[in-house]
Amino acid sequence: MKKLVLTMLILSINLVSLGAPIKLTLEEAIEMAYKNSYTLRNADIDLTNSNLQVREAYKEALPKLDYSGRFDRNAEEIYGDTGDKRKTRYSHNVELVQPLYRGGTIGAGIDAAKSINERSIYEYDNTKNDLRLLIIEKYITILQLNESKEVFEKSLKEVEEQYNRANRKYELKLIAKSEVLPFRTRVINNRTSIIETENRIKIVEVELKNELGISRDVEIKLIPIDNKRYDLDLVDLDADVKFARVNNKDSKIAQLNVEIAKAEEAAARAKFLPEVDYRFGYGSEDSRFDDSGDDWQWNTGVTVSMNLFSFGQDMDAYERAKNNTTKSENLEARARDDIEVEVRSFYLDLIRLEGTVDEQVAAVESAQENLNLERRRYESGLTDVIDFLQIENVLREAELALIQAQLDYYLAYERYKDSLR
Repeated sequence: MKKLVLTMLILSINLVSLGAPIKLTLEEAIEMAYKNSYTLRNADIDLTNSNLQVREAYKEALPKLDYSGRFDRNAEEIYGDTGDKRKTRYSHNVELVQPLYRGGTIGAGIDAAKSINERSIYEYDNTKNDLRLLIIEKYITILQLNESKEVFEKSLKEVEEQYNRANRKYELKLIAKSEVLPFRTRVINNRTSIIETENRIKIVEVELKNELGISRDVEIKLIPIDNKRYDLDLVDLDADVKFARVNNKDSKIAQLNVEIAKAEEAAARAKFLPEVDYRFGYGSEDSRFDDSGDDWQWNTGVTVSMNLFSFGQDMDAYERAKNNTTKSENLEARARDDIEVEVRSFYLDLIRLEGTVDEQVAAVESAQENLNLERRRYESGLTDVIDFLQIENVLREAELALIQAQLDYYLAYERYKDSLR
């Protein structure tokens, strides 16, 4: 597979060097975005950092090697009845500190880090899916604009033919100028619409290239997608909603936020408990700095430390952590309800757009028949230019609406699928 991708990449580079446009399918564009998007790269860095955070949490339980140096000055004798009146003391100590008991802070830190790491995985997947939908939206927008441009060009050709015919009649003084001017106005209107559409295509192409990591100077050609029709009778909406409420990534993230809040609550509760460390060290002490590095001695022992009074600061922190846990549980319930609303909304939107596509297909067929009839009537002198242009405009608007509906339908189905993940 890698060889195939490499071969395609080399071929694309050669084609670009020859000035040929890069041809892309939708899936190829999505894969290219996965590889080159800065947004996804940053999400990947966040995921790497969360893995490192788990390692940090586990290493909190491992022994640490510390060095400490100290200088003291005291007005009293510090060496007993030795007759030594020096009032300074220098000390050095290298210690191996092994945590024995921390009241559960280490375990809580590990639990929180693991939940944060799992949450980062879901957030990475969310970023990836958002990027996929963005590429699909940009891709089909370009296709839509290209098809809209073809509609305007076809309309321009139709109107120009009638305009030229009417202009010749006007030159022969067979019709009044008022019969020509509406055609001229419509010609200008269509040409303006074509220019506007071309500009919009260029803008969206630049946006797509930025996401794909393609130079703006490189021409791309997008392969049209099939106008698929999905069998929505096969969709079990209630089953999809039930599945999404529990398994949707946003639901999983909300569940993990509760686990993180509980771990932080446990860490806050541990502040009321003592910390016990085993220490094994090697140190020296002297009244002169030059001699303080001599006569090193081994020392070992256990230290116990505990906060006895802090004006209720630790209790306030613990109560705040408990409140955050309750808040996270409320947000989890809200997230599941929001997911259900989203899934049902996307499904109903899909149903609506399916009907809209059918409606616009019929509208285009009807408008085309009406235009054919109106053209014959106009050329026979049975109707005027205003009526003809109105019918022609109805066809143009129906074709544009059909293009929009077909591509919206495709995007709506992708959004529905994404809401279940």
